[in-house]
Amino acid sequence: MEIFLQKEFEDAGFKTEVFNDQVLSIENFLSKDELDSVWEIINRTSEEEWSKAYRESLSRFCMEKFGRDDVENLVAEGKYEITLGWDDKNLNIQNEPVSRNSHKRISDLISLADSTLELAGFGTMQRMQSGVQLKSHTDQHTDPSIKYAAILYINDDYKEGTLFFHNKENSDMRPKPGTLLVFPGNEEFEHGVRHVAEGPIRYVTVGFIKVKGFYENNKY
Repeated sequence: MEIFLQKEFEDAGFKTEVFNDQVLSIENFLSKDELDSVWEIINRTSEEEWSKAYRESLSRFCMEKFGRDDVENLVAEGKYEITLGWDDKNLNIQNEPVSRNSHKRISDLISLADSTLELAGFGTMQRMQSGVQLKSHTDQHTDPSIKYAAILYINDDYKEGTLFFHNKENSDMRPKPGTLLVFPGNEEFEHGVRHVAEGPIRYVTVGFIKVKGFYENNKY
């Protein structure tokens, strides 16, 4: 089976592995220097900044999908779902050099693999403190434009908090820092994150590989 982006990453000199049938793991997608720069961002960011990005991203996406950004009303109408308690979990780092460089790195390879797809949201860092989990979900249920998810791991010293795939046996994963995972956004790859136990915060950067112009042709 051909795995999306595996050839492109290997041709670019990256080492890859495949887990759970179609979960592509790219080792050292970020260099040590790049990881250090991410930690500099984390260490200098205030709690106030962590509390902005999630609501702002919800509003942007709802405007794109529904032509309106009254998120609470869309949730009440059953048209949109949000993750409760997630207001202080996301940070927008898209203007940081490390984010721009990593975005271009993967976008260039996506263009080689399939010109109908594009990378979105890869400038969002996500944190999960102790006691936090991400319930099992399918990315395409919320956003049908998604073809693949892309998760970049910043650390691996958190307790528990492993990524799992609901429909795969023995699927728990704890990728090394700097590792990128790419996997389909469909129901087969329904996934979640187990409770993070007391200890270090879990950090990842999250993005999605989407169909270009999807909402120009599909109105909701």
